[in-house]
Amino acid sequence: MSYLDSPRLHFRGWFQADVSTINNDVRFYQNASFVPDYQQLNQNGSWNPEGTGVFRLLDCAATGAVWNGNQTDVSGITIQNALHRAPGKLVDLDPQQQMVSQIWGMQVRVVSASGQTLLQGEFKPAAFINLWLRQKTGVPRDQQLAAAYQSVLEGVQWFDVSASPLLAALKSLTQDGQLSIAFNCFGYGRDSTIPRYTMGHIVGTIGPYFRGEPKHFSRGRQLIASGPFTQPAGGLGTLQGKIATDGNSITVDFGNSFPIQTAESGLMDVGQIFVGVLTSNPSAIQATVTASQVVMVGEVPYSTDDWYTQTAGVQTFDLSNNSVARQLLKENPLVVLTPIANANGYTILLQESIDGLYVRADNFVYRIDPGETQKLEFYADRFGVPLSNATIALSATQGFMGGSGGGQNISPPARPVAAVPDIGTPPDAIQYAPTITTDSAGYAGTPLTASPDGPGTPRGYIPHQMYGIAYQLTTQPSGYVVNPMNYISVLAFSKKEAPDTPTWYGDIQQIFTQYGNLYPIMGRYVVDLRDYDAVVRRLGILSLAFSLPIEDPNHMPVTRDLGAGDRATVLKWLAAKGANGLPPLGTPSQSPEVTPPSHVDEAATHSSVDLLPGQTAGKTAFLLQLKARAKAARTGEGGEK
Repeated sequence: MSYLDSPRLHFRGWFQADVSTINNDVRFYQNASFVPDYQQLNQNGSWNPEGTGVFRLLDCAATGAVWNGNQTDVSGITIQNALHRAPGKLVDLDPQQQMVSQIWGMQVRVVSASGQTLLQGEFKPAAFINLWLRQKTGVPRDQQLAAAYQSVLEGVQWFDVSASPLLAALKSLTQDGQLSIAFNCFGYGRDSTIPRYTMGHIVGTIGPYFRGEPKHFSRGRQLIASGPFTQPAGGLGTLQGKIATDGNSITVDFGNSFPIQTAESGLMDVGQIFVGVLTSNPSAIQATVTASQVVMVGEVPYSTDDWYTQTAGVQTFDLSNNSVARQLLKENPLVVLTPIANANGYTILLQESIDGLYVRADNFVYRIDPGETQKLEFYADRFGVPLSNATIALSATQGFMGGSGGGQNISPPARPVAAVPDIGTPPDAIQYAPTITTDSAGYAGTPLTASPDGPGTPRGYIPHQMYGIAYQLTTQPSGYVVNPMNYISVLAFSKKEAPDTPTWYGDIQQIFTQYGNLYPIMGRYVVDLRDYDAVVRRLGILSLAFSLPIEDPNHMPVTRDLGAGDRATVLKWLAAKGANGLPPLGTPSQSPEVTPPSHVDEAATHSSVDLLPGQTAGKTAFLLQLKARAKAARTGEGGEK
C-alpha cells in the first residue's frame, strides 16, 4: 500500500526553502580565488547568500481525506513540523549535481484542532523527482518549476486518535512504524521584494505503507511525459497510478501534472481530461485514438471548485461496474486523453510505458566513503505487476551533472577564477555489477562499493567526486519513453586518515575556510569558521554539531558533504588540547597545498549561458547550462549547430 491507497489524508499550505546560493557555483569552493564580493546579494547570482538551508511546512491544513471510498471530514487538523527542535534542511548533493535536492532531518506531525499531536514521524531523506516547467507565465526561473517528493515517515508515534476514525483506521494498518507521504512543491518565491520570499505552495497526501514496498515511489502504473522533460509534449507532467488490490478501482496522482498560469492562479483550463485504457497493447506511443480504440475509466474533475485543494490531485475511479476496463487494464496501457474537437477521437496526452514495462531505483542519491559498501535497490514491473527474472543493465552516465552550476561568468574576476572540474574521474572509484536480475517479487539488489583509496582529489579544491549510474531493462522496447531523472547520483568521498595530532593550519583551516566562505550566515550569527580564535571560543557547539548523525537537522555541515575521514579529523582536533589547553594551532607552513583539478571541463570553464535577471544560481540556470553543454557536445561531434 502507499499514499495512493485508503485511508489517506490530503493537505495543502506553504513550504519554506531558505536555501543558500553561494555554494551553487563549484568555482566558489576554491579558497584561493574566493573574494568577499561573492557573499553579497546579487553578486554573481547569489540571490540568497545568507540562506540557512531550512525546509519547513507552514500553515498546512488537512483539506480532505478518503476512507472506504468516501470523503471524510478532517476539518481543524493541521500538518506541522517538530515542536521542540529545528526544522528540516534542503540540501543539494553537490554544486555539480543540483537536480536531486534532498530534505533531511524533517519531522512531520499531524495535529488536532485543539493543538494536540495525533501522530508524528521522521521524514526519511528523499530527493525531488519529476521537475518540470509547470508555471507558464513570467521570467523562466525557479518559480516556474515544480517537483514532487515521495518518501515514508519512519518511527511513527501515535497518540490519542480515538476522535478520528480515519486516523484510527490508518493506525490499524501501519506496519513497521512507517507511513507513506508524497507532496508537490510549486510557485516558489525567489524574488526578495515579495512577502513570500523563499516560500512556495505545497499539496500532499499521507497514507499507509506496507513492508517490502519501495519507499520513494509507488509500484503501479507509470505514465512518463514525452518530449523535453521541462515542457512535455502533451502539456501534462509525469504521473503514477495504482489499481486497488481487489481490482475495483484505480487511483491516479495528478498532483504534479496540471499546468498553472501563475503561482496563484490555480490549475489551467486545458479542456476535458479523461483517463482510459487502450483496447490493444501497441508497440509505440500513440498520438491519437478513435473512440473505439479506448475504454473510458472516468473524467478528471480538475476544474471543479476546490478539487485540487481537497484531493491534492489524487483521484480514485470506480471500476466495480466497468468489467471491460478491469480486464483490459491487465495487459493494455493506461492513457490520459482529451477530446479532439469535431471528431470522434482523442488526443493522448500521457501514455503508460510501452508494454507496461517500468524499472526504478528506489533510492537514487548516495554518499559513500572509501571502502564502504551500500546497496542499490531496484523494482521492475509490467502493467503494475512484479516482473520476475528481468535483467537490468547498469552503466556510467553524466545525467544532469557537471558544469559550473553557476550558469554565468564570474564578474569581476578579482583573482584568477578556478577551473571547472570534470566529474566521473577516475572511473574505478566506485564499483557495481553491470547487470542484475530481479527475483519473483520483481526486486533486485546489488552492492555499490567505493574503492578503499577513494577517488583521490581529481576535482582539486573539492575532496570528493560525482558519479552517475544509468539503468534500464535489457528488454526495453524501441521508442520507450525514459524519465530522464531516473538515474543514480553518487557522491564518493576522498580518503583522509586522521593524523595523530591534527592542527588548525595543517588539517582544519582549509576545510573550515571553505564552509565559512560558502555559508556566511554561520559567521554572522554563530561562528566565523575562517577564524581560529572565533572557532576555539565555540568548541562545545561545534563538537556537538559535527558529531550529530547525518539525519539530525542540526548536523554539520548542513550540506552533508564532509567525508568520514575529514569528519574524524575535525572531531579529533576539536577535542585536542595543546599546551595552552586549546586545539593545536600549528604553523602556517603546515598548510597543505591544494592542487588544481586533474581533469578540467574546458567548455564549462571558458563559457557561460545568457541569463535573464532572476535566473542565476538556481535550478533554471543549471538546466540552461546543461542544455548549452549538450548542444556544444553535439556540435563537437558534427551534429546540430
